[in-house]
Amino acid sequence: MTSGRFAPLAAVAVVSSTFLLLTPACDEGGTTDCGDTCPPVEGRYPLAFRDDAGLPAECVNLNVQALADGEPLTLQRDGGTLTGTLTGVPLTGQVYASGALSLSGAPPSSRDGGVNTFLSLTGTVARDTGDGGVVSLAGTFTGSYSRTQGTSSLRCSVTRPFTATRQ
Repeated sequence: MTSGRFAPLAAVAVVSSTFLLLTPACDEGGTTDCGDTCPPVEGRYPLAFRDDAGLPAECVNLNVQALADGEPLTLQRDGGTLTGTLTGVPLTGQVYASGALSLSGAPPSSRDGGVNTFLSLTGTVARDTGDGGVVSLAGTFTGSYSRTQGTSSLRCSVTRPFTATRQ
């Protein structure tokens, strides 16, 4: 930041897996609600993953299921606020007039020794005005997973670049 001002941060914490995500609370223009200037991102986006190297061994040990190509991300927008789902996990986040977006969420915590999950997506929205306004997304998916067994905790993280075109 060259302005010398600090941007406030929005924090999302998942207590059961002690994962903390910090994201900017506003866009470059300093507003969190872009209103009518927000990109029209509402819809269903089948995700296509690039550079898939498979799951890390730690994730295989936790029985994490990799997201498959075509897994749908659904989005709804109210001003700059986004809600959506991916693999049944509820997501919330922001979209900005610049086209940047971020979403994150977690299913209810597992108290029976199951895997705790936290998903986040960051990316940009592109609109092809030459093709009837087709909207596409490009960004990064991150899945953080953990399971507590006794006094120890097993953890893993998967980060995969993705693209998606609204259906």
